[in-house]
Amino acid sequence: MISNDILSVLAQARRPLSVSEIRERAKADAGQVRETLHELAEQGKVFGVKGNRYADPAVLRLVLCRARSQVNAPTFARPLDGGSDFYLDMPDETAFDGDLVFVRETQGGEKRRGTLISVVKRAHSVITGTLYAEVTASPRRRQKRSKGRPRYVPEPRYLALIADRRFPAQAHVTGDLNGAEDGDLCAFEIVKWPLKDGQMTVRVKEALGRDDDLSAHLSALMAMHDIHEEFSADTLAEAAELGNDPRISDINGRLDLRGDVIFTIDGADAQDFDDAISLSEDDSGWTLGVHIADVSYYVKPGSSLDSDARERGTSVYLPGRTVPMLPEKLCNCLCSLMPGRDRLTMSAIIKLNRNLEQTSLSVRPAVIRSRARLTYEDVNELFAGRKNTVPEELHETLNRMNSLAKRMHDLRVKHGSLELDVPEPNFTLNEEGYPVHMGVRARGDAQRLIEEFMLAANRAVAAHALKTELPFPYRVHEKPDSEKLGDMELTLLALGKPMKLGSVPTQSRLQKVLDAFNGTPQSSIVSGLILRSMSKARYSEKPLGHYGLAFDDYCHFTSPIRRYPDLLAHRMLRLQMKTKIGEEEALKLTQSMHTLTEEASLNEEQAAQCEREADKMMCAAFLSRNRSKELTATVTRFVKKGAFVALENSCEGLIPFKNMDDVYSVDDQNVFMIGKRTRRVIRLGDMVLVKCTQADIATGQIEFRLLEPKS
Repeated sequence: MISNDILSVLAQARRPLSVSEIRERAKADAGQVRETLHELAEQGKVFGVKGNRYADPAVLRLVLCRARSQVNAPTFARPLDGGSDFYLDMPDETAFDGDLVFVRETQGGEKRRGTLISVVKRAHSVITGTLYAEVTASPRRRQKRSKGRPRYVPEPRYLALIADRRFPAQAHVTGDLNGAEDGDLCAFEIVKWPLKDGQMTVRVKEALGRDDDLSAHLSALMAMHDIHEEFSADTLAEAAELGNDPRISDINGRLDLRGDVIFTIDGADAQDFDDAISLSEDDSGWTLGVHIADVSYYVKPGSSLDSDARERGTSVYLPGRTVPMLPEKLCNCLCSLMPGRDRLTMSAIIKLNRNLEQTSLSVRPAVIRSRARLTYEDVNELFAGRKNTVPEELHETLNRMNSLAKRMHDLRVKHGSLELDVPEPNFTLNEEGYPVHMGVRARGDAQRLIEEFMLAANRAVAAHALKTELPFPYRVHEKPDSEKLGDMELTLLALGKPMKLGSVPTQSRLQKVLDAFNGTPQSSIVSGLILRSMSKARYSEKPLGHYGLAFDDYCHFTSPIRRYPDLLAHRMLRLQMKTKIGEEEALKLTQSMHTLTEEASLNEEQAAQCEREADKMMCAAFLSRNRSKELTATVTRFVKKGAFVALENSCEGLIPFKNMDDVYSVDDQNVFMIGKRTRRVIRLGDMVLVKCTQADIATGQIEFRLLEPKS
C-alpha cells in the first residue's frame, strides 16, 4: 500500500521531505502521493511543515494526543499510544476537548508538561447554545433630532450563550439567523476557532426550539455530539429494497435450527432482538447456542448501509428517544429475531464439559425460528416462583439455563472478573417527554443469565479469531492507573479498611476490596473509585486482553444490530469461512482494522458521553419539579467546592459549601468533613437530608442545600 511506503520513507529520512522527494523514494505517482499525504496528515500520521514538506512526527519529537479540557480549568493532552497525560501549554492556538493534537514534551517527570504545536483535527464542528440579542447603545454622538426624522435604533448584536463548559461561555454570531429568534436553542456551526484569549465565531445552522423545551435540549445534545437521527437517501433506498423476511435462496446452505427450542429475552421496551439462546444437556455436559442476527449478510462492505453504520458506530439510547445504527427496516424487522418468523443468524454453538471447560466451538451461518419473545421482568417472576406468562414448555429449559449461568458467573468471579456495582438510572416519562418518576434499573437473574451467555460467546469467538490468526476487532481493557490506585489506598485507610493494592494489583485483590464493602453505604463509592482508576475499554486490532473481566481474549460479537465492531467481527468470520486469507491480504485487513477500531472507540465514547449527559439532563428536569421536597442522599465524594451526594434514584448533585449549615473543612484524604461551630462530622457514605436549590436542564447541573439532621 502506498501509505505504508510513504510512512516507511519518512521514518528512514530522519528529516522533512518535499513531495517530489517522497514521490521519488516511494516510486509512486505524484497525484497519488499528494492525496495520500493529505489523508495521512488528517490522521496525524505525518506532520506538514513549511515549504510543502512532510515529516514523521517522531522525527520532530511530536506526540499525537487527544485534548481533554474544560473552560477555567487546565487542559490536558492524552497520548494515543498510552502513557501519562501532558499538562498542556497553548501559546497560540487553543485546543478544546476531544481535539486531535500534536504536542511536544517540554518537561518530563511525574507531571509531564507539553506545548501544543498544532491542532490536527477538531472533534466538533457544531456546538449548541441559546441565541441572545444584545442591543447596544448607538456609538454616534447625540445630536438634536430634526423634526420628523425617525430616531436611530441600533441593530442588535447576536451572541451564542454556550452551556457546555468545554467551550467558551459565549461566541459571536455572524451571518443569517435561519429563522432563529432571541431565546431559541440553536445548533451553531463554528466559523472561526479562537486563538489565545480570542473569541469564537459561529453561525446559526438550525433552530431547535425554545430554551425551556426539554425535547429541544435533547436535540441540542445530539447535535453537539454529532449524532444524527436521519439516514441518507441512498441508505433508506437500499433498506427499502430488502424484504420483510428471508428468501428461500437466503436460507439455502445454512444450518437449519428452526426445529430447536430457541427464544429471546430482552427488556419490555426493546424492539431490536439481536440475540437468541438455546441449551441442551447430556451426560458429557451442555451445548449452549448463542444465535446472533446475521446483519453482515445484508449490510455489505462499500454499501451506503455500511457507510452510515460505520459513521454512527453504535446505536444511541436516550430517555424516550433511540437513534439506531441501522434503519428501522433492518433493526426492527428483517434482522430482528422475532418469534415465529424465519431469521438468519450467525450461531455460536459452544460445548462445555461438566467442569464448564469449553471442549468445542462452531460458528455457522444458520436459520432459526424463535419460539417466544420473553422479557426480563417475566422471566424473573418465573425464577422467583411468582405468577408469570412464560410458556409452560420453556420453564424447564429456563431453569436449567439459570442454574448453568450462576455456575458460570461464580467460576468467572473466582478467576478474577470484577463485580462493579454501578447504578443505572431508569426514567418514566409523560406524554410531553418529561420524567415523572425515576429509579435505578433492576438487574435480576434473567439479566445475569443473558450477560453470562453473551460473555461466553464473545470470549469463545475472540479465542477462535486469535488461534486462527484472523484480523479481528478485539475488545480490550488495559491495566489500571497505578497513581490513582495509590490515592485509593489512602481512601481505604481513612474509611477504616486499610488494604495494600500494589502498583499493578490483581483482579482478585480489587475484588477483595469490593467484597469488604459489600452491603455497606460505601459500596457504590468504592466501585466508583475503582472504575475511575481504570483505563476505558476500547476496540483494537491487537488482542491485549480484558483486565476487568480477567479474560485473555475478548471481543464484541453479540450485538451487530447496534454496534459496528460486532458487524465487523461477523464480516471477518464470514470471510474466513469463504476463503483462506493470504499473508498479504491479512496485513491489509489488519491495517484497515486499526483505523476501523479507532473510529469505533471514538464513536462509542461520543455516544456514551451523550447518554450520560442526557441522564443528567433528565435528573435535572425531574428535580426542577420537586424542589420543595426533603430528600435523603448519600455523600459520594468531596471536592474543592463542596460535597457531591447521590439520591436513592441515582440523581447526583453538589452541595456547595455556601449551602451548608456550618463552615466545614475537609480532611487531607477527602474522606470526611467537620463543622467549625457544630463539630458535626460527615463522612463518605453518610446519609444526609438535602433539598434541591438549583436544577439546570441545559447543563444537567444540580445543587442541593444541606439540612440539619432531625433530632
